Amino acid sequence: MPIFYFVPDREADALKKPLTAERLLRSLGATGKLAGFRCTVYMIECIQEDPEQLQLITKRLYKETGKKFGVSTASIERNLRTLIRFCWNRTDHSFLEHIAGTTLNNPPTNSEFLDILASYLREMGS
Repeated sequence: MPIFYFVPDREADALKKPLTAERLLRSLGATGKLAGFRCTVYMIECIQEDPEQLQLITKRLYKETGKKFGVSTASIERNLRTLIRFCWNRTDHSFLEHIAGTTLNNPPTNSEFLDILASYLREMGS
């Protein structure tokens, strides 16, 4: 059952900010305290701009992200997996399923998660 909130007019203008990768992750329950948060925001933005990045996720995107943030590709992959689990372990998957456009019985893989969020942001931007 959806939950609706009353937002006064003056606050509604403040909520009209464009949806970003960071705001989308936060709406799924992720916080900036998670080790992979900033890296995940970066990867979603990269895929949002160039969907081809998803094709070589382990050979190109993880490597580029690791270099940018000064960490190994293994830690990029592990931190992303941890962030996905963190979002998944919330009791309600309805918003993630809404973004995915389908029912999710299991947590999405790293590439599925990045693809779902980047695709959703592209749709919201057009």
